[in-house]
Amino acid sequence: MARRRGEDPGPPRRRPERRGARPTINDVARLAHVSKKTVSRVINHSPLVRPATRARVDAVIGEIGFSPDPQARGLASRRSFLIGLVCFDPLPPSSIALQQRILDAMRGSGFELLVRACGELDARALAEIRGFVEGHRLAGVLLAAPHGENKKLAELLDMLGCRHEAIAAPDRAADAVAKLTAPRPPSAP
Repeated sequence: MARRRGEDPGPPRRRPERRGARPTINDVARLAHVSKKTVSRVINHSPLVRPATRARVDAVIGEIGFSPDPQARGLASRRSFLIGLVCFDPLPPSSIALQQRILDAMRGSGFELLVRACGELDARALAEIRGFVEGHRLAGVLLAAPHGENKKLAELLDMLGCRHEAIAAPDRAADAVAKLTAPRPPSAP
């Protein structure tokens, strides 16, 4: 018997068909009885999804342990979901607290953190940071003290079109993360 649109499809099957494989967006769509686009809309918090559908998709995601692949999301949206942290090397004890605050602020945002420790910001270090930003196509860079005050580093990141925020103390991490994970404003024509 065919279902009508919007009708409750009943309990979804709860396992991906591929044994031992990591769950995919296709598995979620099949098990929740929705399209892949609907799953994508739920993941990206689109307002175009009915609450009942969103709840069903969220339930399947939780039950099968699906998590979006940041690289696949970046390819599909032409946007990176990676934030870099440039911090001093050797890492001071405060960097652990800073990294934890950053990770707490990023939780649920869909972004991942990559860390690059470096000492003095000489020409070689700046070249390595350039490679770090370009190689990972970073959406933004957090600059831990003392690197946040380095004008050459700020100029390099501006030239690369990479957003950046200095963090002088762990309690400022949430504000800096919010600025980097917010959608970019549309470009002026």
